[in-house]
Amino acid sequence: MLLGLFGPLAAGPVSTATRRAIRPDPAPETRYTDLIAWGRSRGFGAKSSAGSDELKLYTKSQELVFKANTKKVLFDETDVRLTLPIRKVGEGFQVSKRDLETLLNPLLAPPRRPARQPIRTIALNAGHGGKDPGNTEGRRQEKYYTLLLSGEVRRRLERAGLRVVLVRSTDTFIELEDRPAAATKAKADLYLSIHFNAFDGPGSADVGGVETYCLTPAGASSTNDTGNHGGGWNPGNRFDHDNIVLGHQVHRAIVQGTDLSDRGLRRARFKELTLLDMPGILVEGGYMTNAHDASTIYSVEGRSTLARAIADGVLAYKRLVERTP
Repeated sequence: MLLGLFGPLAAGPVSTATRRAIRPDPAPETRYTDLIAWGRSRGFGAKSSAGSDELKLYTKSQELVFKANTKKVLFDETDVRLTLPIRKVGEGFQVSKRDLETLLNPLLAPPRRPARQPIRTIALNAGHGGKDPGNTEGRRQEKYYTLLLSGEVRRRLERAGLRVVLVRSTDTFIELEDRPAAATKAKADLYLSIHFNAFDGPGSADVGGVETYCLTPAGASSTNDTGNHGGGWNPGNRFDHDNIVLGHQVHRAIVQGTDLSDRGLRRARFKELTLLDMPGILVEGGYMTNAHDASTIYSVEGRSTLARAIADGVLAYKRLVERTP
């Protein structure tokens, strides 16, 4: 669980230069699209029983499952969260224009990077550090385990031929705004921030699993908001399409490559994500307050498995966006 990290806060592939100029539709939440018609336009069949609140869109290789009045979508068996709930009107299902543009369309047609801009450098931020211990369970401090995991991810990515920059490599505190700045200075192509979660409410021992966060689109409510609060445009929103694809590839790799439960690909306005000058995500690699997750977080073997999954997700994203048209 992150404390104090919230900052003040076009469909189809576009070049980095063009992406930087994009500004959001000011009120897409007021417009919805028929989900079955949209799916058919993308080659999906549709299945929903009369009176059912669930809709399945499918091809031979993909499956999307929606449920009315919820933000949760099962995208190829991975939990992905919309910014607005699916609406049901009669026997039809509707999805917001914003979720089509910033989530579903990019996942189905990921943007391609220009051939002259391959992914070469990854910036890894080990959450917290120094005077900021992060979550604390007994003598165990989050800042220590994020640094260990980041080091293991670094080694795996370097073995794959990538250059990796650690935003912090020792137990030091770096201001939140200086972390994305360090990634920019290193000319990083991607940014990953590594954290571990915690929960101290009722039933805390039963709350566990991995959560992956992308920056919330302008005007939308973040996943964990209790109301529709919205929010303004931030520099990191230039990469909304890239962020969601990177987040999905890493999140899916973790869910498939570890035994951590799937708590979803989510949206938040964490300050470090708002200030990024490249695509980036924040990974909450399990709950320190959950016994099962703790066995992954605190063990060399568990962190090695988690690091391999994170690296696999980064490499999967690299292959996807560098593919030949």
